[in-house]
Amino acid sequence: MIDASSGLITVGFTLGMVHALDADHVMAVSAMSNDRPGMLRTIGYCANWALGHGGVLMVSGLLLFGFGVGIPGSFAQLAELFVGAFLIVMGILCFWRFRRERIRLTEHRHGEVVHRHWQVEGSAHAGEARDHRGSDRVTRHTPVMVGVMHGLAGSAPALALIPVVVHGELLTALAYLALFSLGVMLAMLVFGLGFGVTQRFLQQRYLWIFNAFRNTVAAASILLGGYWITQAL
Repeated sequence: MIDASSGLITVGFTLGMVHALDADHVMAVSAMSNDRPGMLRTIGYCANWALGHGGVLMVSGLLLFGFGVGIPGSFAQLAELFVGAFLIVMGILCFWRFRRERIRLTEHRHGEVVHRHWQVEGSAHAGEARDHRGSDRVTRHTPVMVGVMHGLAGSAPALALIPVVVHGELLTALAYLALFSLGVMLAMLVFGLGFGVTQRFLQQRYLWIFNAFRNTVAAASILLGGYWITQAL
């Protein structure tokens, strides 16, 4: 028999899906993917971000409901400031990378069939592979760190409902947070898939729209980051 507490816990999954689509979450993942587009890379960013976000929520819940230790408000505010600063830095880095890129007409031959398409590549092509290998090592951990900061910044609203739901039971609280985090990951993966497919389609079919799209995302990241900082102060 499913009691009212169990029913409310399952609501955490839906709340997690809604929470994942907050403007700062979506913009952070979009800005990271905007810097180096790629469908699989975008999905990887989303998964790693969700792991960081969910991991810190589980730890926060364990500390709060297991040991009575909460996250200080000043620390959550610092996390909010970090999120805003990150969005601004990512937007600036995107514009910087755009200036290094150039567009060239590429020709491919398959037997007697020849087709041409526009391709974006780095202007410093000789060092591009080394640069990508180095940046891959960095970006592998960046989404997790950003997810952790988002989890710290948004932990208070996520944890506030738990006492009403779990009635002081630690395992029930952790189950609620686990379902909440699962909902966050699922929604973020769906968003990442859609964003990655859109990027790939525009890059292959409408390169000028793709470039305008990337510039728009970069500008939006800077603007939202500035707004986030003003709200956190």
